[in-house]
Amino acid sequence: MPANADPSESAEPAGSRRERLRRQTLGEIKEHALGQVADGGAAALSLNAIGKAMGMSGPAIYRYFPSRDAVLSALVTDGYAQLTAVLEQADAGARRRTPERRLEVLAEAYRTWATAQPQLYALLFGLRPAGYEDGDEAIAAIQGAMEVLLRTIGAIAVGPRPRRPRDALDEQLLRWAASRGSTGAGEDPDPLVLRLGVLTWTRLHGLLGLELAGILGDMDLDPVALLAAELRTVVDAASGPGDPA
Repeated sequence: MPANADPSESAEPAGSRRERLRRQTLGEIKEHALGQVADGGAAALSLNAIGKAMGMSGPAIYRYFPSRDAVLSALVTDGYAQLTAVLEQADAGARRRTPERRLEVLAEAYRTWATAQPQLYALLFGLRPAGYEDGDEAIAAIQGAMEVLLRTIGAIAVGPRPRRPRDALDEQLLRWAASRGSTGAGEDPDPLVLRLGVLTWTRLHGLLGLELAGILGDMDLDPVALLAAELRTVVDAASGPGDPA
């Protein structure tokens, strides 16, 4: 053994070293892939170009990811997991606040995360290549984010309200909740909570899309004020007797 060698390195099993190097290579591939997406969107993703940038042959890089969609799926899954972690951390930090304030904290955390990395946000919720669908791992990674949102809205919608017949959207939402197994809305989901959860997310996404595109700035509109107004609408619908707007 060389005099300056680290005994701990020689003691490391070969399998462990190979696995560590594999993880490093996977991370480098995904880093290059994110750079491509940032420059040209999901359509710009190219395994051959990544391999060339890393000094790897085409067949070599395909040993790590069998297709472009596999790389895309890995990026999406990682992004979903990041967003879920951000919202869960925000929720934990606001545990002593009122449900209404917790909803504001979640929305603020969502917006802060998205505006800090707009390319990744666009990858998660923008146009995907034709034929791409999120796999089970990606869906599982984002499910926690919706669970936090639904639990918070459910805590707001605890007061009595008139019963109304279920409509087609209610049935779709209940099927969606059943397909996920757990949605944060409990074993017997309230269609109103499901509806407001999805509406809250679509309103957040719509506002962020306009903000990131610069359209709200062109209109001289404050996205923070718009977000507050949207949340007030959701809270009113959750706590009041009326139907969601």
